Formats: sequence, C-alpha cells, structure tokens
Amino acid sequence: MTTRAHLRAEPLPRLPFVIAVVVSAVALVVAIEHPPGTDEQVATVEELPSGPPTYSDDAAFFEEVVELDIVEHGFSKITDAEGEEWILAAVVVRNPHDGELLPGGLSIQAETERGYLVNLDTMYLGSIPPRSTAAIGYVMDLNLDEVEAEELVLEPTEPAMLYPEDAWEVDVESLTIPDPLPHFELVETEPLASPDGYRVHFRAETEAVTEAQISVLFRDGEGRLIGGLPANGDVGTDVVAGAYRTMPAGESMQYVDVLAKWIPERADLDRIEIGPSRY
Repeated sequence: MTTRAHLRAEPLPRLPFVIAVVVSAVALVVAIEHPPGTDEQVATVEELPSGPPTYSDDAAFFEEVVELDIVEHGFSKITDAEGEEWILAAVVVRNPHDGELLPGGLSIQAETERGYLVNLDTMYLGSIPPRSTAAIGYVMDLNLDEVEAEELVLEPTEPAMLYPEDAWEVDVESLTIPDPLPHFELVETEPLASPDGYRVHFRAETEAVTEAQISVLFRDGEGRLIGGLPANGDVGTDVVAGAYRTMPAGESMQYVDVLAKWIPERADLDRIEIGPSRY
C-alpha cells in the first residue's frame, strides 16, 4: 500500500516548479492587459535620399594670378676703382588693382651666341600696395665682363599674385590693408666734400606714418632709364646711405648720399629719381 502511494505521488510536480509556473502566468496576463507605450517613445525618422559629398574651396584668403605691369626698366655697367664691373638694374612696376600685389621674380637674362636666353640673376620686388607704383634699383654682383648692358632682357619668372581688398576683412587685429607707398619728388642734388659723391634731396609725402625703402634711379640726357641702386644696399653700406627709413605723416624733407663710383657715366644728375619700394 505504501509502495503504490509513493508511485502515484512521484509524477506530480514539486513545489518550486509550481510556483514558477504561477509567476509566469501572472506576468503574461499583466503584459496582455497593460502593453508598454512604445508608440510614445519611438520617434518617426524620415529617410532622405543620399547623394555625393559636397566640398567648398572658399577660404579666409584667396588670390588671383594677374600679369605684372612693368612700366619701364633699364641697365647700365659701371667699373669700380679695382677694375671690377657691375651691372646696375632698375625697374618701375605698377599695381593698378584695389588689392595688394605680390610680384614674382624678375629674371635678368642674356642671349648666348646660339640665340638662347640664359638667366644671369633674379630680382625680387616685394609687395606693392593697391593703386601704387614702386621703383626698385638692383646691383648685380656677378662677373659680367663679356655682357653688355644693352643686351640684357628682363622677364618674369613667376606669376604675380593679387590679394583682393576683401581678403583682409578678417577678425584679426594684426592684419590690415597695407599702407600706400609714399610719394617722392626730387628737390636738388649737391656735391659732397667727402667722400666723392652727391647728396640727393627729395620731398616725401605720406598719408600716415609708414616705412619704405629708397631706390635711386638714373636716366640719361634723353630721359631713358639706365639703372639704379638697390634699396637694401646689397653691395655694402657704401652704395646708398640711409636707404631704409620711417616716413612721418604729411610732407617732410629727406635726403640720401650717393657715392660717385656708383653713378653711371651717362647719368644726367638733373634727372635722378627717388623711388619708393617695400620688401
């Protein structure tokens, strides 16, 4: 009898299993009666058609390639006391644009016996403010015994880059539109007692205090440009005394001393010009 009762009770579920079944049934009823608010928590996303990525080449600064306006240029050869020959070069360039102009290099070339042009030296002009004209003198310190000044050719080696006026409209205090170059006018030349040379007096006029470098340009009796002296004294301090200076606002009287050994024989002293530039 005891054995049969045990056999009947063995297939019946144990208590923990019964409890688990009851809990699962209650959870199922709650889920059916109270569904979660999924409609309120899920946002509707509109699918947009995809396209190729877009890029912009706009920048804070932009530049434009322009042709350099060379007004005139000239060369001459001089021989110093030691018998060494030098070539004096001068160029007048104009910036007719409203933006700052950065010219490239200017190649000084000579033609070979076979008719090929070869580069002898390169001039670098520096920046030219808007609506300004710059005059630059340059001395070639190469041994050019077999080259005549009349045979030299001046050609741009790099494009001139123009930076429009609105390229400077940025929120940076240190970046401003460049000051215009001062205007120079020859007043007179007077001989120096020592050393041998001339003091060239000129009138400078500027809208505001500005810095400039001074070039001395020579012309012959017919007014042709025949070279000049460098504004930065490339060949030593005895070329031009006081070539770089700050000009006061308004009108002021200035002068530079030019040694006689750097003046070409064909130069007309009454036609000497003083040109501003800025490196």
